[in-house]
Amino acid sequence: MATGEELIRAAESGNMDAQFQLGVQYMYGTDVPKDPARAAAWFGKAAEQGHVPAIRELGILTASGEGVEPDPVKGAQLLGRAADELDPSAMYHLGLMFEKGIGVDVDKQKAVRLLAYSAMMGYPGAEIDAQRLDDELTEERNRKLKARPVIKLMLSDVDVEAACCGPMLEDLLSQRTVFTEGEDGPALLGTDKQGFDTIYNACPYCGAPIQIVPRDKQYFG
Repeated sequence: MATGEELIRAAESGNMDAQFQLGVQYMYGTDVPKDPARAAAWFGKAAEQGHVPAIRELGILTASGEGVEPDPVKGAQLLGRAADELDPSAMYHLGLMFEKGIGVDVDKQKAVRLLAYSAMMGYPGAEIDAQRLDDELTEERNRKLKARPVIKLMLSDVDVEAACCGPMLEDLLSQRTVFTEGEDGPALLGTDKQGFDTIYNACPYCGAPIQIVPRDKQYFG
């Protein structure tokens, strides 16, 4: 492991791993006085070279305004870059930002997907937050389905918007049938008579076709 002086020399020479490690030291005050501004500066140098963990950490600091001028929009953009590279910590933090609408528009469906991906990769705490938000979305979905006319089977790009008949409504409320993203877009996943997973092209009970509508469309005529 490089000594403090060796790490500084490597960072100053342009080594992005050393720049990131030095940023971490300044962020937590390890072997050097804690200095978020210097941490952000070193993360920035490594991020310019495409160092994914540095991009993530710079995004977190930028979103919170620790060591740099607060800029949630830029912070979300940086976290998005790291999340695109499948960084689980970036996915987790960006998911929370989409849930609360920090630097981005509120999008709980996108938030729960990011949290779930992060959880699948073992990020601490992500599974708890993903389950918490999924429970909230399920409650919202069920309340919406119960309140809307049972006339047409409607899906948006993120969820089920309306049921077509009583049996389908019961399946949706109990999650025997669930929303999914199929190869051709939004779809419903259920089970066939043999108990195998199957994608529905229409309601298996009343035969109503699946209609794709804009998110939260209120028209049922």
